[in-house]
Amino acid sequence: MAARFLTTSLAWLRHEAAHVQPLPLLALLLVAGSLIAHVVLLPGRDAAIDESERELARAEKALRRAAMANETQDQRPEEARASLLDHFQSESQRNATLGRLLDIASEQGLQIPIGEYRLVAAKGGPLERYVLTLPLRGHYLSIRRYVAAVRAEFADLAVDDLTLRRENIVTNEVEAQLRFIVFARRGVAS
Repeated sequence: MAARFLTTSLAWLRHEAAHVQPLPLLALLLVAGSLIAHVVLLPGRDAAIDESERELARAEKALRRAAMANETQDQRPEEARASLLDHFQSESQRNATLGRLLDIASEQGLQIPIGEYRLVAAKGGPLERYVLTLPLRGHYLSIRRYVAAVRAEFADLAVDDLTLRRENIVTNEVEAQLRFIVFARRGVAS
């Protein structure tokens, strides 16, 4: 029985070898190649990428720590605090920021009929918050472009709240309520 099976199998193999079909053979080679790639090559590549990302994160963290250590070694605590506060706007810069916010809105074709501006001083701290509430009217995409332009130009400005409202579904205009917060140094005019 085994001899008969072997003879039949060998005859079938000789027949298939003599009459090779190129497309099934190519398909078999492609399947074998993709199987080898997925089983052997990709896991090693993914592991190498993960390890290099971990090494990069460790190097960045070590570099930041070294930079912070160099900065703090050369400064006294009073100097470090003063240099940190220098990153915040003064009163004149804060007023210029308000003007620029209104200019950017008009560049985007938005209308700001009125606005609410409040100065909120922190209790006992060196900073104060300037809360700007701006009602806008215009197209939705213009409002999105306005918020993106403001965030790109003023890194120290926070978008605290954004509320959108439309009268009905057929109108193109949207009413938006935007609340920005600008942090500034207390009592510094220049």
